[in-house]
Amino acid sequence: MTHVLVTGSRGFVGRGLVPFLASRGNDGTATGREPPTALPAGWRGLARRDVLGGGADIERVDAVVHLEVKQHVPRPTAADESEFQRVNVAGTGAWLDWATRQGVRRFVFVSTIKAVASAVTPQTEATPLAPNTPYGCSKAAAERLVADWAAADPSRKAVILRPAPVYGPGNEANLAAFVRQIVAGRPALIGRGETRKSVVSRTNLAAAIAFALTHSSPGCEVFNVSDRETYSLAELATLIASLASAPAPRSIPAPLATFAAPLGNLIEALSGRDFPLTTARLRAIRETSVFPCDKLLAAGFEHPQSTRDGLAEMLAWLDAQP
Repeated sequence: MTHVLVTGSRGFVGRGLVPFLASRGNDGTATGREPPTALPAGWRGLARRDVLGGGADIERVDAVVHLEVKQHVPRPTAADESEFQRVNVAGTGAWLDWATRQGVRRFVFVSTIKAVASAVTPQTEATPLAPNTPYGCSKAAAERLVADWAAADPSRKAVILRPAPVYGPGNEANLAAFVRQIVAGRPALIGRGETRKSVVSRTNLAAAIAFALTHSSPGCEVFNVSDRETYSLAELATLIASLASAPAPRSIPAPLATFAAPLGNLIEALSGRDFPLTTARLRAIRETSVFPCDKLLAAGFEHPQSTRDGLAEMLAWLDAQP
């Protein structure tokens, strides 16, 4: 049995991870800005300030899973950029220092594919750290801290996971808006929707984290985490529509989208509210984002869930919402 400390456990990934780890026979401590509740047997919730400050009595921790994060925002303000540094960089450093003081020798860091350079070809774990967003820069800086921590002691083992956009029940970001547009019969594609995008279900990410807790290689290793299958946006949309018994996916002609995107910028600037199509969103939609998980598979990982089953699970949750 592994005794695990999970940071940021009140978030979307953490809410799925702790029960998953418990189902695999692990116990431990779940932390958050406020103590997590409704935890499985063998788990207790503590506030991060109490753990980091030494006010909580924790007898044994075999590994830290670091999920705590200030998430990406499309139009970051100066305050957002400050939070990226405070939470994603300084926060990671604080937990690494805590692990050092506690004698913890295994650290699993959940990073992001935004920590690396964009490319039209599939991006492997060897892709350089060259982010082009403040969020990506903060996660790349945190990755370096984790790698340095592992390098400082040959008995330490660190795993950096770079998940593709995560989806699943309870998700309100990433694929959620795309799914809702398709289910509602609204246009969700640009042109033919040929851009390919890696995604990962929350269940598959939880399984990858559990796998990382048992991975025995010393030093620091990096793994992409994505579903085994990679689809184009049109293929994803067709699959979602089929599962939801929704109309065939609709698209906006590419020239019209190119013309309308600057108008969306203006509407956002004047109203302060998000608009479905802006130049930044159009660029993101058109950007190929393929992060194969071949290295993770070669290490012995097996996906517990197909993309089809993961989307069906998410759609069932959405259908149950009032």
